Amino acid sequence: MKRPYLICHILSSIDGKINGKFMKAPLTGKFTKQYAVTRDAFKADAWAYGSLTTKEFLNNRKLELSHPMTIVPEGDFVAKTEAAMYFVSVDTEGEVPWESGTYKKAGRPDSHVIEIVTEGTPKEYLSHLRSIGASYVIAGKECLDCRLAMEKLYQLFGIEKVLLCGGGGINWTFLQQGCIDELSLVIAPITDGGTDSITIFEQSPHWPSEDTIGFTLTKHQVIEESGFWLTYQVNNKK
Repeated sequence: MKRPYLICHILSSIDGKINGKFMKAPLTGKFTKQYAVTRDAFKADAWAYGSLTTKEFLNNRKLELSHPMTIVPEGDFVAKTEAAMYFVSVDTEGEVPWESGTYKKAGRPDSHVIEIVTEGTPKEYLSHLRSIGASYVIAGKECLDCRLAMEKLYQLFGIEKVLLCGGGGINWTFLQQGCIDELSLVIAPITDGGTDSITIFEQSPHWPSEDTIGFTLTKHQVIEESGFWLTYQVNNKK
């Protein structure tokens, strides 16, 4: 079945970190702007993030459920189609503190919220999403089925291109399941030497794997004299 073309688009330090003190450095700011320019140039229908990254966007506010019913209709919930942009949040635990079905941020188009959940996501949370006008698609029983999630985004919302922008755990999950078609990597020539930072791809300690996945370089460009924008084809896409 058809699914959207999926590009993992990431800004990293020179040592592959995607968070840490380096992110607030003036030098990194130049590359943050370049990252945004390249992100917009892809003209994607949706941007996708893991739950931790999404919660950061929402200032880690407390989740307050509205009308938390334990019984909800079976299946997916489509609150809106044909939106100008979609914000896709992968949130199998039901933790993201959405207060509205529309994500608004200066410099970005208003985006309709779609949560990717599983059959194990609490029903109270699904009821909350319905009450605020946010959509959700169910992909997997207890574990996330990335391909099914992507197929539903295409079938239910007509989404043809998605940018997956972190964090590291969700990047790896989609990569491991063969759903990333392309890696777009903006590398800032800076590091803070942090040992507890998140890297571009990270396995969950709950789901260890011995998989190794290769990439083929397709484009490279020097930016701001000392940085790079690299694009790769993923060798295990399905």
